[in-house]
Amino acid sequence: MESQNYDVDSTTNDWNKSSSNDHSIRHDPNEMPTVNSTNPNYHPASTTNNHSWEKNSSTIETNVDKAKEVLKKGPQRAEDIITKSKRVFLQNWEQTRHSIIHLQKRVKEMLPKQVLKFIAATNLIYWKNPVESGVIFGLLLSVIITFMFLSSLAAISFWLLAFLVIVGLYKLYNYVMVTFVGGIRDDVFDSMFSPNIHISDRQAQAFADYVCQNGTSVLRQARSLFLWNNLTNSIIFGLLLFIFFYIGLSMNALTFALVGLIFLFTVPKVYQVYQIPIDNVAKQVLNQINQLLAQVTTKLPSKQKKA
Repeated sequence: MESQNYDVDSTTNDWNKSSSNDHSIRHDPNEMPTVNSTNPNYHPASTTNNHSWEKNSSTIETNVDKAKEVLKKGPQRAEDIITKSKRVFLQNWEQTRHSIIHLQKRVKEMLPKQVLKFIAATNLIYWKNPVESGVIFGLLLSVIITFMFLSSLAAISFWLLAFLVIVGLYKLYNYVMVTFVGGIRDDVFDSMFSPNIHISDRQAQAFADYVCQNGTSVLRQARSLFLWNNLTNSIIFGLLLFIFFYIGLSMNALTFALVGLIFLFTVPKVYQVYQIPIDNVAKQVLNQINQLLAQVTTKLPSKQKKA
């Protein structure tokens, strides 16, 4: 019996050895190892999954914290941008108004006295003399329309030729009146353009100083805008350029000049006649805009509340 047991044990051991050898021979390195695997490079997958899950959860928490900080700073930045834009707009408006007033003074100093007297006497845009205002308005309107339908060279040549022909006909009319009728008439063009017309040294120096001062300021401002030295001014300048680009898609410069001429000869007169109701409507609109801005700023969290 003992010999039989020994034989059975020996056969079972041999069978176990052969089975282990078969497992070692049949082992595939690409095969997923199991818990009872004899692969020495085996590592449980649960530990790596736990580490990756912790890492992903930590990154998600940091991203959520960053998003919360950005959302908290968003209203404050919006409020700062609104207040700064209002301040910059008011400053630029005041600078533009002062520069326009200064330019008007310079133009009045540079223009001849006859032209200034003509402009002051007629008050063209207020139609105090309807005949002269109508003639000037019709002449400017026809010039703009001519440039819209003809090339620049053809339009300039046409109007210079027309002026030459008109002056020649007027001179011929005066010659006929003096020779055959005997009436002496004052020459309108001689009174408008005196024979002693010239540009004085004082006028040339004043014009050169004006170009030097304002040209330098314009170049510096343009450099600041295009190089983004001031973020708010560059953004506002970009928005204005986008608005002009959008306007330019629907109309060109001559159409814009045509509309501006019509507004110039209509809006001042309409405002002069209906000044009181227009001022009332403008005050109501400004009050509504101020109320809307006040509501927007009150809804935004202020810095004092956060502090």
